[in-house]
Amino acid sequence: MVLEALGRSLDNAIRKIRRLPQVDKDAIDALIQELQRALLSSDVKVEIVFEATENIKKEAMNTKLSSSIRRRDYIIKIIHDEFVKILGGKSAPIRIKPNKQNIILMVGIQGSGKTTTVGKLVHYYKSKGYTIGVVCGDNFRPGAYEQLQQLCEPQDVKVFGNPNEKNTIKLVLRQTKQALKENYNIIIIDTAGRHKEEKELMKEIENIEKSVKPDEVILVIDGTLGQQAYNQALEFSKATRVGAIIVTKLDGTAKGGGALSAVAATNAPIKFIGIGEKIEQFELFEPTRFVGTLLGIPDLEGLVQKVQDAMAEPDPEMVKRMMRGKFTLEDLYIQLKAIKKMGKFGKILGMMGIGNIPDEAKDMAEQNLDQWEVVLNSMTGEEKENPKIIKKSRKRRIAIGSGSSYSTINKMLDQYNQMKSMMKKFMKLRKKSKRGGLPGLPPGFDLPSDFKL
Repeated sequence: MVLEALGRSLDNAIRKIRRLPQVDKDAIDALIQELQRALLSSDVKVEIVFEATENIKKEAMNTKLSSSIRRRDYIIKIIHDEFVKILGGKSAPIRIKPNKQNIILMVGIQGSGKTTTVGKLVHYYKSKGYTIGVVCGDNFRPGAYEQLQQLCEPQDVKVFGNPNEKNTIKLVLRQTKQALKENYNIIIIDTAGRHKEEKELMKEIENIEKSVKPDEVILVIDGTLGQQAYNQALEFSKATRVGAIIVTKLDGTAKGGGALSAVAATNAPIKFIGIGEKIEQFELFEPTRFVGTLLGIPDLEGLVQKVQDAMAEPDPEMVKRMMRGKFTLEDLYIQLKAIKKMGKFGKILGMMGIGNIPDEAKDMAEQNLDQWEVVLNSMTGEEKENPKIIKKSRKRRIAIGSGSSYSTINKMLDQYNQMKSMMKKFMKLRKKSKRGGLPGLPPGFDLPSDFKL
């Protein structure tokens, strides 16, 4: 398995939390310690480890959940989110455009497996039906041109190069122009390995990029490199516009965490991983599937989706509070954490049987959700529970803390008061009508027998 030791440690930590009947503060603290130990022993950069685990701990302890979400499932979901963030976010975008010629520039340090990776890329893109030409831009390492030929010619792919050319920039520019004339879909440029301390060579790769104007720069990182991968990747990202990363040698024996830290240095996602020496041991990187393997959860995507769906559903207890007229800013804050898509706000109102609120009122609420969340994050718990106390001095503090205007805060409070007033009026009308049940509520959901306005 890829990153076997890290995966085993994370799997053990997750198994413990999933076996617990109830997840409390002590259980979360123990989990955080195990996550830190596993990541540090796998050579993930210390600062990244502590930032990630602090985020997990904060969310795990402070987020209020509805009764439909198990806290241990939610914790696994936030571990997934944080790991995916470390790995560069969502899957790397496909930058190859079928109707044009695409140039890929490969960069990396010596010994990272860059030239072998070029052969694997050729195999991958050929299997997708693309025509490919390869440019050897390495006139420093003896045998570099011949190695590319050995990798590419059995795949019927032409290698452009001139081992006698001493000027690297001229070499790359001329050979790339020649490859472009032959109208390949993809041209892959292999460059000489270079170290961050080799200032002239780092400047050279910067000039190569300016000369050929590639559609994508891919940084190749050795999975066994350790923590120095972060600084190496940082220097390459300063010299070139790194758009994606390929991690090589990421087999069961590699710690790999250092290479994963390189993602944080470049802010570029991992695009492929090499998991062996054979040309076909090369995979398109899928963050959720990769994290699921590490955590020992084959259907992690399904679990994450399940938690997300549950969080998008209105909490029945909150609905009851709102119908009692006890709708607080804290309730609004909780829902803002779950509601990110337009239309969800209307769903909550529908659950309360409030289908006749003017569209402009619902639109205003939906349009301001993001701003409101920032404002609410700058409020105290007391202010969220009792908005009446938010007077001029408190508004000033909230405005400074959230970077918002007085107008934004006032609009939010006005909208809250209008909504609260509307709910009270609605419930009085319902009481007068003496009808059983409320339209739009889920099956079996009705006012409690002891409900009073």
